[in-house]
Parts: sequence; structure tokens; C-alpha cells
Amino acid sequence: MFVGHAFLAFGIVALIAGRYGPETRPLGLPGGVTVGSAVAVGLAAALFSSLPDVDVAHAAFQVVTLPEESTAFDHFWAATSERHRTTTHSLVVAVAASVGFALWPVGRWLGLGVLAGVVALGAVAGGIVGGAVMTVFVLVGLLVVTLALKTGLAGRSIFTAAVVGLSIHPFTDLLTGEPPLFFAPWEFDVIGGRIEPFVDPTLNLLLAFGTELAVIWFGLLVGLWLAGIDCRRHVHAAATVGIAYAPMALVLRQPSVDNATPFVATILLVGVVGVVSFRRPLSSDTTVTAALTALATITFAWLGFTLAYVTVTGPV
Repeated sequence: MFVGHAFLAFGIVALIAGRYGPETRPLGLPGGVTVGSAVAVGLAAALFSSLPDVDVAHAAFQVVTLPEESTAFDHFWAATSERHRTTTHSLVVAVAASVGFALWPVGRWLGLGVLAGVVALGAVAGGIVGGAVMTVFVLVGLLVVTLALKTGLAGRSIFTAAVVGLSIHPFTDLLTGEPPLFFAPWEFDVIGGRIEPFVDPTLNLLLAFGTELAVIWFGLLVGLWLAGIDCRRHVHAAATVGIAYAPMALVLRQPSVDNATPFVATILLVGVVGVVSFRRPLSSDTTVTAALTALATITFAWLGFTLAYVTVTGPV
């Protein structure tokens, strides 16, 4: 997933904290924004769930060694494939790093010792480059911990947010890419390949995109519930124009997970309806309406494309 893992982590942690945790208390975010503790721990989980993708930093550095016969885009993704979804996506690292992140506020040296072990795991698995990637992983993770501490979260909440966020991420990649190394640095093949339940590659793409939409809705609905906002008041009827995207099923040449750019780029443009449908002054209320309407428009577009593809074009 691209952003789905963050919304999923937020939704799960915030929902559990809001429903079963202690009575929520206001906490301050940087910038003077005040939120409930359930939202704060959910946001921390969302940030931690995005942390494994810092391994693409290796690919960004590789672009400076661009071969003459390669484009920057091609070279970036080739380098990404070399290092992506390895040690940073490991469940072993998720647990160890979560312990280190939770210990750092209460025992600085003890926490750093655990995190140094995490960096050592990366070095064992991938040499100097692997160690450097894990160093970036730890440093960005400590930045998340610092932000969490500023909101008033305790070490136990930080551990929960970290272990849930880091553990969720590798599973959200199973529909869109090669399975991560779940137990790196040990190479156990838990899942042999990308999950593709359909023979038709377009249906597999639609499944992956629909799953990402579903978890984004889940995270947003949990956040709105905690904020006491009724989402039905914020989805404009203009969202239904997304159905007009259906004829693109006849235009695009069998998009797939490996060739998703034309489909993703065009369907996301449909969401602009959510932004341009309102002429009222910008406020928190209208921003929520615009965002939810944009997402609903994209959802209708995905539904229309799927129905058109299945009933008119016909899957392979």
C-alpha cells in the first residue's frame, strides 16, 4: 500500500484506545492543536507504520550514480527493489525496535543499546548499506518518539503504537509487491509470492486499490467518530459523478499492479471534484467536507470502473 498502512494502524490503535482504554484526556500536538489521547496514540501508530519505507532512502542515494543508459525513474525503482522490504519490514525488527523506542524516554542508554542492536541486525543482513539504512530507520523512529512525548504519551503507549504500526506494514504490502522478509535477517519464506487471487491482472489491481480505499475509509471513520463528527454531513452529492469514470475501463489497456500508473493517476484526478465543488471560505469544517467528498468520488469511480470492466470488457 502507499498510505493505507498508516490509516489502518491509526484506525486499529485509536479505535481500541477510544473504546477500551482509560478515559480519554486532551493532549497537545505541536502547533497548539489539542486532541484526545486515543487520537494521539493513533497518530503515533500511523507514523510508525510508515517508518519501514525509509529504506527507499538507499534508492534516492543511488540515483546520483545514474548510468548513462538509464533514466532516473528506472534507476530509482531498480535500486528500490534491491533494498526495499528487507530488514526494515521484519517482524523481528518491529518488536526489538518498539522495545528500544519505548525504553528511550525512561532509560536513554538502555533504549539506545537496544536500538544499536537493531542497527547491528541491519548490518549483519546487508553489510554497510544495510546498517546505514537501519540507522536512518532508528533516527526517524526517535523523531516520532520525540513528537509522541511532546503530546504527553507514556512509554507504554509508545510501545503499543510502535509495535502495532511496524508489524502492520509488511502485511499491507502483500497485494502490491513481493512479500517482505518477515523474519529478517533470517530468510524464511513465509509467503512465496504476491497475493493474486484472480487470473486476470486487472482484477488483482482493482482488489489492491479497493483494499487501500477500504482501510483509508476505516481510519478516517474512526478519527471522525473520536472527534464526534457525523461523516454523512460531509459527503457532498457531487461525489456520485465519480461513476462517470466507468468508460475508462474501455480506454485503459488492461492495467495491472505492475502497470498501474495510468489507472491510479487518472482515477485520483477524479477526486478533484471534492475540492472544486465548494465555494465557501476554507475552514476545518469545509476541509473535512472536501476531503471526504474527494475520497467518496474516487470510491464511486473505482466502483464504476470495476462494474464496467466485469460486465462490459470482461475479465481475462
